[in-house]
Amino acid sequence: MQTPSIPLDEARRLTALHATRLLHSAPEDAFDRITRMASRLLKMPIALVSLVAEEDQWFKSRCGIDMTGTRREISFCGHAILDHEPLIVPDATKDARFADNPMVVNPPHVRFYAGVQLYSIDRMPLGTLCVLDRVPRTLGEEELDILRDLARMTEQLIHFRQLATAAQSLHSHVYVDNANPDLAAAAGQVEFLLTHDVLTGLANRQVLVRTIGQNLDTWKNDGLHTLVATINIDKFKRLNELLGHHEGDKALVAITWSLQNLLRPGDMLARAGSDEFVVLLPGLGDDSVARDRLRQLLQATTREFKTPGGAIPLTCSIGYAIFPEDGTDGDLLLNNATMAVRRAKALGGAQIQRYSEELNQALQRKLTLENQLRHAIERGELYLNYQPKTDLHSGGVAGMEVLVRWKHPEHGSISPAEFIPIAEDSGLVVPIGEWILRTAVAQRRAWSDAGVPDAPVAVNLSGKQFLGTDVVALVGNVLRESGLPPRLLELELTESISMDDPVRTADLMRQLRELGTTLSIDDFGTGYSSLSYLKRLPVDKLKVDRSFVLDVHQSAESLAMVKAIIAMAHTLRLDVIAEGVETEEQMVALRSAGCDQIQGDYFSKPLDADACAEYLRKHGAAPHAPAAPDAALAK
Repeated sequence: MQTPSIPLDEARRLTALHATRLLHSAPEDAFDRITRMASRLLKMPIALVSLVAEEDQWFKSRCGIDMTGTRREISFCGHAILDHEPLIVPDATKDARFADNPMVVNPPHVRFYAGVQLYSIDRMPLGTLCVLDRVPRTLGEEELDILRDLARMTEQLIHFRQLATAAQSLHSHVYVDNANPDLAAAAGQVEFLLTHDVLTGLANRQVLVRTIGQNLDTWKNDGLHTLVATINIDKFKRLNELLGHHEGDKALVAITWSLQNLLRPGDMLARAGSDEFVVLLPGLGDDSVARDRLRQLLQATTREFKTPGGAIPLTCSIGYAIFPEDGTDGDLLLNNATMAVRRAKALGGAQIQRYSEELNQALQRKLTLENQLRHAIERGELYLNYQPKTDLHSGGVAGMEVLVRWKHPEHGSISPAEFIPIAEDSGLVVPIGEWILRTAVAQRRAWSDAGVPDAPVAVNLSGKQFLGTDVVALVGNVLRESGLPPRLLELELTESISMDDPVRTADLMRQLRELGTTLSIDDFGTGYSSLSYLKRLPVDKLKVDRSFVLDVHQSAESLAMVKAIIAMAHTLRLDVIAEGVETEEQMVALRSAGCDQIQGDYFSKPLDADACAEYLRKHGAAPHAPAAPDAALAK
């Protein structure tokens, strides 16, 4: 077990911690609501607000566990406060820091931990808001964002509590010596900091929640519908990165003024986070009227910022909930509006989305499927299909694309369109991608041993797998272990991924090519690659996106686009594959345009391993282009 190190500024950190007056204080419902929310939203059995003191960690709030704290030397949070990034431990038994930790080998038998740091007003780490599970798992980006948001809410509570204590102290001094104008001014300043955002001058989230709570009975008695909307600025982090925080602050102030100009008497605007506002609009219950009003707010935030690299459009996403249909208390209304804004952002931003029970059910289904997807491989629920690619010159099979499928024990077949994005968001795409690679390579080797014609298998690489892991080592090891000739493995990379980090992408592709594999760019035409960019990539094939194939036989524009792509690719000595071919008319148009290979239901739907072997035996493999020598594996 690794004992947590002591931070260099430990003395200042402990001073800040004791200044909060939270250590060993009585339970408070405001903190307990947050841990209950974290447990419920993230489907974790344990959630804690943990404060790391000199020798122990103490739980200001706990959900799902009886103990009130532990020794610091065995705490996960003691490690978390040493960094500014969230600490995520997918499986403590496989982490050298925690494998023999008493919290792991004894009750509560912690296997998974995720903690987001909590900071004092002067940015000293106090502890974490953390969630724990007794089984291994990962945390997707969306779930991590939820944990971060809840951690910021916890921080605000801590700061609010400190400022309230300071205000009470100042008021007591003013009461004793009300002739002292300096003390009176200081008390007024603390009162303002307690209730307002310093940058914009808007009320803060605590005031908004209090205002909703104070008006609930009046709204209920008067039958008054009230709209609560969360306004989240799209891609605000990108603006800060490109222009700096000073320009970002100016943008926030400008947006504040634009929104305030649209408020009526009785409306309320608050700032709830770095890139988030909340607006309270009493009297808006009709959904069509509400959406018209929200469209005005959306347009008010839309603007454009000039940068050396071009203009950056700034838009917002809005999620809203209406009292009493969508919630009957402040926390629930705000949580539901936040859930709706996350949906709006997932739809691409610049959207307005109302909370609904269907939205809640969709989120719960997503979280449920994510948890079950973690165990799908070990339970044998994932399997592979193979879709043949036909060579238009010889008529033989040019290869097979590997397609993953999920047969859920309760829900039956889950569409890849549903579970692949879940795998991407959660990070599960990395272990699933490795399983796909190993399984496909093993199947191709088994086919070769059985005398099945040697057409290569094509495996898709996700962005997280390609740029976030040592993909070259993985592919090399899999090929060595299986003994499969590298020319029988094709690796597909989407155009958008290849453009995320062009220099590193080109280097990794060169290394994979040196192993002897074939490389192709998938979904070509959707990422706006240039000819000069493609020339820098050691790629063998382009796959034309199905959106161009759909009407290639009846749209002169689509046909011209496909012909241009094919001409460009052939200039670079690249083969061209068209995917999604379903009709003879599409096939004829593509053949006339000079396309080399086609893939789609016109020749064959995706097949299981046995059916694919029979298809290969019947149609034969197309002649192989010269490939890199298999001896490259020996390097």
